[in-house]
Amino acid sequence: MEKEQKHHKYTYLYRYCNSQQLCKVHGISYSTLERWNREAKDEGKHIPGKIMIPGVRSYIWDPSIFHDQFLIPKINGAVRNEYEQREHLLIVNNLKQKGIN
Repeated sequence: MEKEQKHHKYTYLYRYCNSQQLCKVHGISYSTLERWNREAKDEGKHIPGKIMIPGVRSYIWDPSIFHDQFLIPKINGAVRNEYEQREHLLIVNNLKQKGIN
């Protein structure tokens, strides 16, 4: 099992959160998060940190896992076009402003 890289230079006010809180904290738009959800679902993958609630169609997020295992690799990875590159740059700038690196 490979070691997980933990950044933990930041703290969250809560252990779990909903999608709107997750977007607000990480400086991403709700539509971007939903697009990433659709893309992952189409590929048959699961976004780390997304926790399904049994018996309902809702889910909650673990912001630490989302940040460390999904968001950082996503914004530092390859981009498909100029629009996505600008979007990643905007997210990085928002994270720096909020003190989440």
